[in-house]
Amino acid sequence: MDEQYIVIRRRATSVYSEQEAAALAHVSCEVIQRFQGLGLIEGVEMSDGERCYEEEELEQMRRMRRIRHDLGVNLAGVEVIVHLLRRIEELERELEDLRSHLSKDK
Repeated sequence: MDEQYIVIRRRATSVYSEQEAAALAHVSCEVIQRFQGLGLIEGVEMSDGERCYEEEELEQMRRMRRIRHDLGVNLAGVEVIVHLLRRIEELERELEDLRSHLSKDK
């Protein structure tokens, strides 16, 4: 008899200071500030005024770094690519919702 297991991953919500995020994403603090200035990441302002970043934003920073370095795209190009990717994700969600509604109507 085959045993089946369910693996549950708990994702601890970790927040990182700008310096920690820079080190983990392999970018400089200045690049993080530019990403933020362009609206590509937000961060969370803590009570002491310091901005902190969650794991999801670290992944976004890493992705943007790869676009810049691996593909040779400048920061303006990264901004366009990121906005287009976000729009594609929105459209995919809308399409899935429409498909779901259509299948319920049948």
